[in-house]
Amino acid sequence: MTRLNTTEHDFDMSWDEYVIAVEDSYLIEAEADLTDEQYTQLGTAFDSGMTPVQCAIAMMETRSPNRPATGWRMAA
Repeated sequence: MTRLNTTEHDFDMSWDEYVIAVEDSYLIEAEADLTDEQYTQLGTAFDSGMTPVQCAIAMMETRSPNRPATGWRMAA
């Protein structure tokens, strides 16, 4: 099966590009800026090979795991 989209460019990102991409993804998805605590988690995500979108989603999930399912979570 071939995919129409690819994330190859994410694996060739520099640290600065990665941080900017995570900040952008998080701002779009969570409508908030990253906290200082979340910035410390970026290094682990970068070293483990997570894409910026995966990293932003993981940070959203850990931010408030007990909130009720709303929006796109209910649709899934």
